[in-house]
Amino acid sequence: MLSEAQDTLLTLAEVAIALAGFSAIVVVIRRGSDGKWSGRDADQFHGMVIHAICAVVFCMLPMLVNLVVQDAVSALHICCALLGVQIIAHCGAVMRVRTTGSGAFYWLALGLVVGLIQFTVFTAWGEFREFEIYQVGVIWHILQAGVLFVMLVWIPRADIDEGAG
Repeated sequence: MLSEAQDTLLTLAEVAIALAGFSAIVVVIRRGSDGKWSGRDADQFHGMVIHAICAVVFCMLPMLVNLVVQDAVSALHICCALLGVQIIAHCGAVMRVRTTGSGAFYWLALGLVVGLIQFTVFTAWGEFREFEIYQVGVIWHILQAGVLFVMLVWIPRADIDEGAG
């Protein structure tokens, strides 16, 4: 695999690790005075951590697969297929979670599209764009982790005391 592609994936992995590191901030901010989490907050927190871990794993996967197959293009084909299956399965699982709101289904539908895009590397359109297509899937995980982080730390207007201060 090209050094530039490896550098890009390692940079994306660093971003994902930083997002996972923000989980400590979420723990401090979202825990109530009684130390309990709402079901929705817990699901969002777990989703944030899972997306960050998936991003890191899929950033490292092409280098590991390339050790076995000894062909960078074939390694990316395999990794795109694995990433596509993982994203589609993940979206399907999240759709079944009881705390998933109706607005999340639009994001999940977009996730299904991102998962299906991974399979375009096997077509004439995606044949020479393996790395760019793979990046789309990894960036999807990073964006999802970021969105879930923002959702967890966002303070609803109803919780703001306008009279204080």
